[in-house]
Amino acid sequence: MVDNHTDHKKPEYELQVKNKEKEDKKGAHDYSFFSEKEVSQIRHVMELCESKIQLNAILLDDCDLSEKMRSFLNEFSEVTDKISISTFTKNDNEKLESEISTELYPVMALMDKDGKYARVNFHGVPAGHELESFMLAIYNVAGPGEEISDELLNRVKKLNPMNLKVGVSLSCVICPEFVTACHRISILNDSITAEMVDLQHFSAIRKKFKIMSVPALIINDNDVVFGGKRIEELVSCLEQY
Repeated sequence: MVDNHTDHKKPEYELQVKNKEKEDKKGAHDYSFFSEKEVSQIRHVMELCESKIQLNAILLDDCDLSEKMRSFLNEFSEVTDKISISTFTKNDNEKLESEISTELYPVMALMDKDGKYARVNFHGVPAGHELESFMLAIYNVAGPGEEISDELLNRVKKLNPMNLKVGVSLSCVICPEFVTACHRISILNDSITAEMVDLQHFSAIRKKFKIMSVPALIINDNDVVFGGKRIEELVSCLEQY
């Protein structure tokens, strides 16, 4: 459990999506994406964050995924006012698109307290199992963030510039920890970008890289590594590039 003053460990945000019984999401709150328990957990994490950050979404017209992402963000903004949310249509904000520099749309990108791109984005709706990775990304960008040893931090900072795309399925129970590890590395190393990609909506990537299982890590749009990894294992893998 996190102590609000001294402990920077992982916040007490245990969705327990593997074991919990399905809850009726049409309760008094009328939320479509979050259960009452998840609403409480989201608010708990946001209270632990040291700074208010921004989430910018660039959406597409006539796109089902964009509409789902818009609904998710609208609902998330009703749960907490601790994060600023802005949505744009593709080509409406060239400066932001240049900063995010991704070829995949729609996209939701986290910006730090100074409005600078935190090199963390989501191509998909981070609900279900991915809600935990989404909340931990916010916590790690806003601070204080999860603890990391000095030795591992030094290794992360020495990694070469690279782009990481994590192909996931929202039903995958091991994907969130892997997504969190990739995002954590990108937050700590300003030459690395990490993108969560819901492969259900990006079939071209799935076909191009012959992805048959998740999580699938695409490194620099070239090499593919399959299977979940903890951050220590992931760093060891990326040190080869």
